[in-house]
Amino acid sequence: MNAPVTVGVACYSEARWNLLIETIASVRSQDHPHRIVVSVDHNRPLFERLRNHYGDEIEVVENRFQRGASGSRNTIGLAATTPLIAFLDDDTYAEPGWLAALVSAMCGPAEVVGAGGRILPVWHRAEPRWFPGEFGWVIGATLPETGADPRPARNVWAASMIVRREVFVAVGGFNPDFGKVGDVSEPEDTELCLRMARTAPGAYWLHVPAAVIRHHVPAERSSVGFFLRRCWLEGRGKAGLAALGRNSSDRAAALSEESSYLRRVLPRGLRAYLRQGDARGLARAGMVVAGVASTGLGFALQLARVGLAR
Repeated sequence: MNAPVTVGVACYSEARWNLLIETIASVRSQDHPHRIVVSVDHNRPLFERLRNHYGDEIEVVENRFQRGASGSRNTIGLAATTPLIAFLDDDTYAEPGWLAALVSAMCGPAEVVGAGGRILPVWHRAEPRWFPGEFGWVIGATLPETGADPRPARNVWAASMIVRREVFVAVGGFNPDFGKVGDVSEPEDTELCLRMARTAPGAYWLHVPAAVIRHHVPAERSSVGFFLRRCWLEGRGKAGLAALGRNSSDRAAALSEESSYLRRVLPRGLRAYLRQGDARGLARAGMVVAGVASTGLGFALQLARVGLAR
């Protein structure tokens, strides 16, 4: 498929200006034909600055919906005229071949409604010795890869995602009432993936390890406090996702990957750290336990709150 792809970047803060410029540059260097749409989330000065900086080289639009990443990405969907839309976050940069790898994954069966790639962290401070790799999602990174071929996935992350525009529009795009705004951290990408996968029998997503992006991890995200708070917020967000389910089947699907993660990935990592027997291994084992506890408590309390509100 050599047709151009719309690559959308959602942004909201001038504090990320240098990172945003890096993101756009990484897209412009991709060898697959594309057009770039940058959606600014209710920040007029940033919108004007981008327009003045790039002129007609890229398309800069303002979020037409309520504040948040979901609204910004839906604005990109409206601006897109291509059959495929790729999304990239404003604190990431794409490796060469990223876009071509995602497009290639979409050239297979029509049942593939979307795909996502591998996300590697760029630590602004040295990676903490206590940080367990199984909790890469805390800092926006995917789990360590065990294979190179595309494989079916329940969901991918909006930081590195490609969708069929027809299906994306048909389901209404991202849920504007469910996402990341301020201190709220709800998995809007997972929720979108679940809805798009329900549009037709056999519809599914692909994870594409060859499509690699790098995600910046600021120094302030290297602390134990941030780790535990992010786990807490993730638990709350997953409880909100489960509560959106129309029936028990939907709720089970919403948490299927998390169940496998708790039963297989974390116990395997915990055993490996304990076998190390050194201070680093024990610290990582302790953070696995603390992370699970924080996530579980956030999940339980939020689920109770949602249940009481109904």
